[in-house]
Amino acid sequence: MIGRLLGRRAILSEREADLRVREQELLERLAEALARFGTDVDADDLKRFHDAREQLTGLFLLVVAGEFNSGKSSFINALLGERILPEGVTPTTDRINLLRHGTVIGENPIEAFLLERTHPADVLREITVVDTPGTNAIIRRHEELTRDFIPRADLVLFVTSADRPFTESERGFLEQIREWGKKIVFVVNKIDILRKPDERQQVLDFVRDNAQALTGEAPRLFAVSARSALDARDAGSDERPAESGFAAVDEFLVRTLDQEERVRLKLLNPLNVGLRLTTKYKAVAFERLKSLAQDIETIQSIDRQLALFHDEMVRDVEPRLARLDVLLSDMERRGDRFFEETIRIGRIKSLMDSDGVRRAFEKEVIADTPQQLEAEVGRIIDWIVERNLKAWQDVSGYIDRRQIQRHREGMVGEVGTSFHYNRQALLDSIGRVAKETVGSYDRDAEARAIANDVQGTFATTALAQVGALGLGTMVVTLLTGAAADVTGLLLAATLAVGGFYFIPRKRRQAQREFTTRIDDLRTRLREGLTRQVNLEISHSADRINEAIAPYRRFVQSTQQELTDARGALVTTEDSLLRLREEIEKR
Repeated sequence: MIGRLLGRRAILSEREADLRVREQELLERLAEALARFGTDVDADDLKRFHDAREQLTGLFLLVVAGEFNSGKSSFINALLGERILPEGVTPTTDRINLLRHGTVIGENPIEAFLLERTHPADVLREITVVDTPGTNAIIRRHEELTRDFIPRADLVLFVTSADRPFTESERGFLEQIREWGKKIVFVVNKIDILRKPDERQQVLDFVRDNAQALTGEAPRLFAVSARSALDARDAGSDERPAESGFAAVDEFLVRTLDQEERVRLKLLNPLNVGLRLTTKYKAVAFERLKSLAQDIETIQSIDRQLALFHDEMVRDVEPRLARLDVLLSDMERRGDRFFEETIRIGRIKSLMDSDGVRRAFEKEVIADTPQQLEAEVGRIIDWIVERNLKAWQDVSGYIDRRQIQRHREGMVGEVGTSFHYNRQALLDSIGRVAKETVGSYDRDAEARAIANDVQGTFATTALAQVGALGLGTMVVTLLTGAAADVTGLLLAATLAVGGFYFIPRKRRQAQREFTTRIDDLRTRLREGLTRQVNLEISHSADRINEAIAPYRRFVQSTQQELTDARGALVTTEDSLLRLREEIEKR
């Protein structure tokens, strides 16, 4: 029996001990890399990884799997040379059975659907044998347990029945085993029911071909009759009957399960589990980085829209300011004509009437220019308001399109929900803020606020003394004051000198001073409105940037975290692959 053939060494070789330490260090690095994914790491993946790491220091784990009624329990009993497990034509294994060495035969429930059976069989001193529920069990929980336990296996013996070899459920189950990089040995049980050699060979060829197509390598395949072996054992024979096929199984397992090979397989088990997880979460990180690239494009597009908004505002305000220049230039020409026609020797008498001169100046020169200026400034303010609203509408519309696109594309390789949820929540928040801003945008209130800013700035820099007067009133006050100053100076000079020598000189002086006042007004209007446009550009950009700030921070920080995590996974994967190559060298 196999239990009598296995030898045991008490300690690991120096090389084996070194390999184990290095592997433990790499698996710890992998655990740290996976921790970067937070709650988005699949809980089952974490459990399997944890179990595999724990198994690294435990006994060799030999897992027997296969369909219900393939004779797994009988095969284990025949393999161990003892009827340890119950057998029957109906499912007898309703939980995972851990067969471990013990001085007495006993059962110890570890958790739901997990039972420890102790037995003094010698082979169990070296290995733990695991009997699993059938892969096609009627009770779905049984099949799930088997699938969950496979990643912990150091070696899988897959038992299929000669009367129903390699079924579809077995194929699906084996695909999952293959994903975990497990070493699989195939056993065709109940071979005794096939009496003709060509029938046996046909079944074996069928299993071999399908197993090779599935695993990509020539399988190790045995044909056995657990019933023949057990019947011989019950008859008191210590020899394996030739027709049972167990002699070949014993020989293979003795060679495979010697101390060195057991250690090799035990080291490879968690290593392959780790490699599977590095592959999986590298792909997850890559797909998320691709998704974040779209988010980065979203942010960059908004930034480009803000830059375009800035450039268009700066460019488009100039023609509007030029219209103010035209109004002021027209008034300046009227002023020149007024002074030429009014400040003359022939009109000295009328010049003595300062109030009359001022009224004429207001009527002929100023006319309705203040109202036109005020109306034009109002149009500029309305334009600022509309452009601010347009900036928000552009952002809102773009976010809407972005959300629709994201919904269509979905998430490739999505693991967990927090990453997807956080992205969606932050993107939604931008769209919500933009829509609320657009929906609640009060054009009149915005225009009044900007007008007050313009007026306040102009009053502060040009006419602080007029207080809260309107822009038009400020213009009238400034320019009418100029007329009063000119006529007052002219009258005083004329009376003092007693002649008319200074009248042409004073006219030129009045024209220069009026031009200076117009230039000053033009400069201050242009500077004030330009400053206000730039201020509104800044305010709009600040408000939009404030809305996208959480999203921008999430994208930038998550991108860095994923880049670091993927880099750590790539480095760890490379080290694990090199370690596996070293372990596999015999």
